[in-house]
Amino acid sequence: MSENKETDGTADRDSGPPVRKDMKHLDLITSLVIMAVSIYTAVTAYGYYVDSGKAFYASPGFMPTIIAGVLFLLAVYLFFQSLGKSSAKELISRIRTALPAGLKSLRFRNTIMGLVFFAVYVYVLLRFLPFWLSSIILLFACFLYLKAARLVKSAVIAVLSAVGIVLLFQIVFRVPLP
Repeated sequence: MSENKETDGTADRDSGPPVRKDMKHLDLITSLVIMAVSIYTAVTAYGYYVDSGKAFYASPGFMPTIIAGVLFLLAVYLFFQSLGKSSAKELISRIRTALPAGLKSLRFRNTIMGLVFFAVYVYVLLRFLPFWLSSIILLFACFLYLKAARLVKSAVIAVLSAVGIVLLFQIVFRVPLP
């Protein structure tokens, strides 16, 4: 069996694939972010319950609270798994060295641009243009930014995708689109 240079050659306790030694700090950050999101979701869902005036199990906040609770428990599990045999001090020092490099990486820049594209799509394009045209513009812009295909091919794929979505959902399934 060949051994990957990026791994330490040992499998985790759950017998999953080997984990890169330098990635454990990302699990720690991910667990903290997921914990924060699940707490926010539970608090928001509680507001839905209070506003509805119904019994908790019949309120619109019931399922989000259940999902947020399970998500929180899984995040706690990931947190302790990320600590493993490492000390918190060691993980924090890894985070301090990895964070600047991560913020300068191509993957981070692509993620931020994707968020910008979707924000423009939701808050600008869908407000002023029909759904199909907004979707074509979004897809075309993403293809161009990621250099996924040549100009003409990107335009054709964007148009066919938007038309396919409209035909399938609006015509066949009769789902109203924005």
